[in-house]
Amino acid sequence: MTSRVPIFVCGEPARGDDAAGFAAVDLLPADLRERVEVVPVGQLDILFLMDLPADAPCVVVDAVAGLRPGEIWVRPLAALVDRARVLQVAGRAPEPRSSHELPLEQVLALAATLRDAPPAGTFVGIGGGCFDVGTPLTAPVAGALPAFAAAIAAEVAAFTANDALPC
Repeated sequence: MTSRVPIFVCGEPARGDDAAGFAAVDLLPADLRERVEVVPVGQLDILFLMDLPADAPCVVVDAVAGLRPGEIWVRPLAALVDRARVLQVAGRAPEPRSSHELPLEQVLALAATLRDAPPAGTFVGIGGGCFDVGTPLTAPVAGALPAFAAAIAAEVAAFTANDALPC
């Protein structure tokens, strides 16, 4: 029996577009939800990644700044690790600070170093426009939730496609 694919949902439900990951996961079809373990993490901590078996995939979901609100962004976790390393070599990485405050790319790079390989999996993000406490999802993000959920579902389906094949 194959274990369920963890979906690490980052964000804070009370902070506007930061709730998008939670809302998108709620839209996943029931049959797909049987193949995942939804893990609300707030901010991704390295301990979640260290506990994964070496070849076990995961999906990290979050709302991000820097994209057009509602824009969907899907990248392999290994690509984000590579990006963090390039920035560090170029001298553009932030100064070291508490692991509780590390950006996602640095958490992934640290996990890759400690695990001797990047975690298997994918990041699925959506551009957010407002992250203020007590605000609802903005219209562009709310309108893109079905596409966000579909992108998450596609990644999970890719990781679990072989599970349905007979032995």
